[in-house]
Amino acid sequence: MNWKRTVTAVAAGMLFSIPAWAGSFGVYGSYWDSDQADRSWGGGGRVGISFVKLLELDFHGTYYPSFTTDIGGQSVDVKAKPVDGGLRVNLLPGGPINPYAGAGVTYYFFSTNQGDIDSKTGVYGQAGLEFGRDSRFFVETLWRKVDTRIRLASFSRDTRFDGFSANVGFTWRWGK
Repeated sequence: MNWKRTVTAVAAGMLFSIPAWAGSFGVYGSYWDSDQADRSWGGGGRVGISFVKLLELDFHGTYYPSFTTDIGGQSVDVKAKPVDGGLRVNLLPGGPINPYAGAGVTYYFFSTNQGDIDSKTGVYGQAGLEFGRDSRFFVETLWRKVDTRIRLASFSRDTRFDGFSANVGFTWRWGK
């Protein structure tokens, strides 16, 4: 790995975290059931920056290693790496149970070992619950919307990866 990129990324992360009075970091397991491709299990991480008690800038990064879809009678394996960024409203941020809702945009990094697939931008909406104080267990569901094109030899198909995903994990909060 290039050390200059690493140092730049760490410096940028520290610079952006200076104004944050409060924040969160979490890890989770995930399941995504898409419309025209199959379903996949995966995992990811999330970071949140709270501007005020109720409003949080929320980032997710998830890896789904195995979707399957059909192109011209042939099964094609697809890997997806959605990177989400959006706003989240915490309804009871100081309570032992915090319901929340949010929405944002996602860039989907798609790859396949057969043919070619386009990486695309999409949107998501989310709702969830956190349980606890500083260390919190959470469950959430997201509705994902993205369309992409898969090309395999002379076959081409538009595929919708729309569908629900569910995340279950732990979040650690600090500040406020």
